[in-house]
Amino acid sequence: MSDPRLQRKFLRAPLKSTSLYVDGEHVFKSRILNVSEGGVLLSELPHIPEINSLPIALNLIHYPRFQTLSLEQLKQLSVDDFPRSIVKTKVRMVRTFENQSNVDRVFINFIGCEFYNTDPEFKMIIFQYVETFAKNTVYLLSLFESLGNRVEQLETLRTVAHLLGYDRRMKVPLLRAKVLHDYQSLESL
Repeated sequence: MSDPRLQRKFLRAPLKSTSLYVDGEHVFKSRILNVSEGGVLLSELPHIPEINSLPIALNLIHYPRFQTLSLEQLKQLSVDDFPRSIVKTKVRMVRTFENQSNVDRVFINFIGCEFYNTDPEFKMIIFQYVETFAKNTVYLLSLFESLGNRVEQLETLRTVAHLLGYDRRMKVPLLRAKVLHDYQSLESL
């Protein structure tokens, strides 16, 4: 049985997207690495905000449930064609940067932010994203388990992996290891 201290309060899911945040009178763009109902992990911040609380807008992808689609339907899909929502809320930086010089701040690559004062609609949109991504990841893992010598199974696996943001050209064992790692990190610290 897993240690409850190593369990996350909320499931998180990778999200390869962008966000905009406001600091003072300026708007900055950053990359989103993952999201949960509790918060978001940002990277590539061009500027570390001076204040702990800031407004943010997230570009959220709406994935279909891949297990309900045939290979032909999957092959017709493109991540660029998936519907998207821009959701707005406020975040607090979880990591503090007190007593760090401006030079030290330049080398910060990731910032974890906690959502606060969110409305129920925002929470539901994030929950649905994470739930769908998790189900698609479980489906992808099931494709690895049922992988035989059939070309169609391998094509389905590679197509679903690509739609979820993985490199379809990876060797199958390496791809499986990457997907399994991401699946395990959905709920583990």
